[in-house]
Amino acid sequence: MTTSGQSIFTYIRPYGKRLVLALFFMTLVAAFTAMFALIIQPLMDELFIQGAGGTAAMVEKGLRVRNWIQDLFQVDRQGMTLLLPQLLFISFLGQAVFQFFSLYYTKTLGLKVVRNIRNDLYRNLMYQSIDFLSKSRTGDLVSRLTNDIEKIKFAVSETLAVYVRESLTLVALLFVIFFHDWYLSLISLLILPVAAFFLAIFGRRVKKRGIQSQEAVAQLSNAFTETMTGNKIVKAYNMEEEEIRRFSGLNHDHYHINSRIALVYSMASPVMHTIGGLVAAIIFTLGMRRIAQGVMSPGQFSSFLAALFLMYNPIKRLSQANNDYQQGKAGYERVQEIMNTDSVTREPPGARSLDHVAGKIEFRDVCFAYSPDTPVIRNVSFSVQPNEVVALVGASGSGKTTLMNLLMRFYEPDSGQILLDDINTAWITRESLRRHIGLVTQDVFLFNDTIANNIAYGSGEPRIKEIREAARIARAADFIEKLPRNYASRVGERGVFLSTGQRQRILIARAIYRQPRIMVFDEATSALDTESEKAIQEAMLDVMEGRTTFVIAHRLSTIIEADMILVIENGCIRESGNHRDLLKRRGLYYSLYNLQFPEMDIIM
Repeated sequence: MTTSGQSIFTYIRPYGKRLVLALFFMTLVAAFTAMFALIIQPLMDELFIQGAGGTAAMVEKGLRVRNWIQDLFQVDRQGMTLLLPQLLFISFLGQAVFQFFSLYYTKTLGLKVVRNIRNDLYRNLMYQSIDFLSKSRTGDLVSRLTNDIEKIKFAVSETLAVYVRESLTLVALLFVIFFHDWYLSLISLLILPVAAFFLAIFGRRVKKRGIQSQEAVAQLSNAFTETMTGNKIVKAYNMEEEEIRRFSGLNHDHYHINSRIALVYSMASPVMHTIGGLVAAIIFTLGMRRIAQGVMSPGQFSSFLAALFLMYNPIKRLSQANNDYQQGKAGYERVQEIMNTDSVTREPPGARSLDHVAGKIEFRDVCFAYSPDTPVIRNVSFSVQPNEVVALVGASGSGKTTLMNLLMRFYEPDSGQILLDDINTAWITRESLRRHIGLVTQDVFLFNDTIANNIAYGSGEPRIKEIREAARIARAADFIEKLPRNYASRVGERGVFLSTGQRQRILIARAIYRQPRIMVFDEATSALDTESEKAIQEAMLDVMEGRTTFVIAHRLSTIIEADMILVIENGCIRESGNHRDLLKRRGLYYSLYNLQFPEMDIIM
């Protein structure tokens, strides 16, 4: 399997020893299969010729294999009568034993290869840009990580084994039939191009439908993920039946595509069966004639037929394997689409790692656009001294959060510079930069883990003393200690077992725990009730002490005491200053403040 990216054999190569062992055992399976076909000849000749008084000429035709066995094992005619059934059993036993080893090694090879592909894909996704991940459908990515990789696993662990084992078996059986009668062998093989023609047709159809099937699975997965994540909205707007209809439609498309694949699979076996029947009819006609002419002995013909019919299953399995291979190839191509996506965030050569920072931040003529024709940030410049509190206010979509995303290098500026302690952040490693920044957002995300592990997330081994201190500062300790298992309590998926205010306080505790020099509060109190908002505002004041802090807020009451307020409009800084200065100007900030507090006297 290859695409424009790396070949699947790049993943197989590290396990070359395992592959060689598997090939060795497959060769032995083929050898014992050929041995079975050869043993048939002296067995049948013993039964039909010598037992029935066959002619000397016919006996002579069947003496080659018999003589080899007698010479090898040093037995007489009576010993041969006992030896041949034992050799027949050994041929079956050899096939069984070495097939076990070949299957085990190929299956574990497939599991190792798929494990590495899945790890690489997940690592690739983790380091993809925020832009790529935000534009991708979650269900599609999940499908590639699960369904497509399962197709690859089957192709490597099953299809590879079938290709090699059955091909070797075919070669061994071809040796047997040509050994007995080259004329009949050539007649038998004339039909193979017809079989190859049908195999090629079936393979192309399966590959095409296989890609469509995997895309349909991705759509199903995406629809399921969306409706499960947004189940409250679905129920609130009474959209259950509409979502069921949408899912049913996608499910029907998936059925329709896979029914076409089933049709191709169903056709492959009967076609090959028919071809096999045609070969059998021809061979029986010619074989009986050659026995009557004394060219072959009955034992030779029986061995020839046994080898020929034993070839049927390998050909049939190769046909099936070709279909499975095409689906695995389609899955690998879909995985490689992600692996080859050139949006992985990479550090520039020589990027620095900062152990300590003072917390001075400067934006110099920064411009940014998510798409070329829609600028979001326009020539933004401002400077923040260590330990200052800066508030960003403005209407939704004005660019406040985007500025903080640029500070944390979730995105890179199109032009201009962002400096931390007079060092361009583009030359600071992302890991180092983000280690010094604590982020608290309105989109509260907790992992389905314990409270302790959620607070210590991203900061190494949990230290319970520091976890408790972080929870105390975040005003979370009181409610945590009332839970049955305290800090060992699980929060549920996305923190479903906790209230919004409790989740937000754990998020603040997480940011405090890593002891950053810079804090970013992005609408941290926007979705809270009055009591929770008051508790979190108190926590925020404690956290801001001795740190450079950015606060994004729609509620102006939360940022009155900020050292500097930046009023953002359409990606530009329209006004800057402290609360009293901005009110005195009676500009945009003055208008925003009056909108929120029309009944209050303006604080001058």
